Amino acid sequence: MKKLLIVFVALIIMTCGKKGNAGQYLTEGVKCIEQGQYDKAIELYQQGVKLEPKSARAYNLLGMAYRLKFNQTGDQKWRDKEIESFEKAIELAPDFTMALVNLGATYYYSGDKKKAAPYFKHALEVYPQHPQADEIRQMIAEGEGLNKDE
Repeated sequence: MKKLLIVFVALIIMTCGKKGNAGQYLTEGVKCIEQGQYDKAIELYQQGVKLEPKSARAYNLLGMAYRLKFNQTGDQKWRDKEIESFEKAIELAPDFTMALVNLGATYYYSGDKKKAAPYFKHALEVYPQHPQADEIRQMIAEGEGLNKDE
């Protein structure tokens, strides 16, 4: 899971360079995440999504904020919003590796490894040199029931 959070940090860096109002909301949201202010980050990302409703990156960041809020509270409504946000990011950009991995990770760590596998597979089809490719392949194998260690 820590490795997948490293990928999130890379996305944050890419997002910080965006110009304009939506980019400003996303950048401020990143700062709130760093400070553990998940509610405020969610508000800021929602504003970014309103300004750029076709931004897969904005939905992906919103999904990450919802993930952190779920991890903090354990309230299923945040998990549902997390999934919805990642799905929207993928709808907007079907080959967006980050969102594919994030949605796969959500399902995987929720115990639905079978549902995670197609997202991980697609992510590796798009980006075969993914830094966590070996770990992702292992998760795919578990989801497809190919791992004898389960």
